[in-house]
Amino acid sequence: MAARCAALFVLALLVALLPAGSAAGASYSTKVIISLKTPAFHGKLKSSRGTCTTNRTVKLFREKPGPDRLLGTDRSNAKAKWSVRIRLKSGASYYAKAPAKGNCKAAKSIVLTIG
Repeated sequence: MAARCAALFVLALLVALLPAGSAAGASYSTKVIISLKTPAFHGKLKSSRGTCTTNRTVKLFREKPGPDRLLGTDRSNAKAKWSVRIRLKSGASYYAKAPAKGNCKAAKSIVLTIG
């Protein structure tokens, strides 16, 4: 009986010491890469988790006073690449976002300003 209680205590202690990220509720960061090659913005998603980079929605925005304007969306392909064709506006600033999906965190690219 004492051996069984000791074994249960050790098991409970091991479970308590498990890192929180090892559970099913773990979330993974994503990075949105953006660049401009006229007439489209394009980029790639990066993550340590492959499911966070493929078939993921990417939204392109233009910064403006008030709510930013959504210009278009795309889904990343099997190579994690995406692109959105738009008409550029001189002096405007643009960025891309990948909304959270499942256990993949939301991400935002750097802001590119057209000179």
